[in-house]
Amino acid sequence: MATGNEKWIFIIIAIIITTRTTTNNNSNNNRAARAQAAAAAEAAAAAVDSVPEPEPELEPEGPPAPDPAAEPSTPARPPRQRPAQGARRAVPCKGCLRSALSGRFTGACYDAAVGSRCWRYASGHTYHPVPALIRPLAVRLVAALEAGDRPAVRRLRAAVRALQEGEAENEGEKEGQVGTPAGAPAAVRRQVLGLVRQILDLLLP
Repeated sequence: MATGNEKWIFIIIAIIITTRTTTNNNSNNNRAARAQAAAAAEAAAAAVDSVPEPEPELEPEGPPAPDPAAEPSTPARPPRQRPAQGARRAVPCKGCLRSALSGRFTGACYDAAVGSRCWRYASGHTYHPVPALIRPLAVRLVAALEAGDRPAVRRLRAAVRALQEGEAENEGEKEGQVGTPAGAPAAVRRQVLGLVRQILDLLLP
């Protein structure tokens, strides 16, 4: 029969054997886990390598370049330039008087440095002189506009418009009738317009 000391020795030996066995099992398990992890890492790397790289996106093409053969052979016409300003006219032309009547500007009329047209209407406009009956009032209207005399401007504009209407009627009747007698309506109207001009010369300063 074993003594008490032998029993304790047997128990200690059994514990040591059990501990070593457990340690060996843990070591084996750790090695297996590391091997599995390494295999999984290699498989993941192989899967990444097997994925094809995406193809680069093609940039949209811009508009086609113009064909030089399709361009017009004739060069563009340069813009027309207004000639230099010349001396001031004593009497405004019809275009400047029309602008003075509408209030766009004072109606001051200047010669063009080249040619006989008005400087403002030298490009693309035909020059028309003011009728002789209206010239004195046109000159006074321009002076009143430059001086800022509004009452005189109103009176002169009304007088010029009235004379222009009379001139237009006379021109129309002259074209329709040739050799009108002195007592005809057209002759009477001309006499009335002459009297109106004399009255305006007396009333206006």
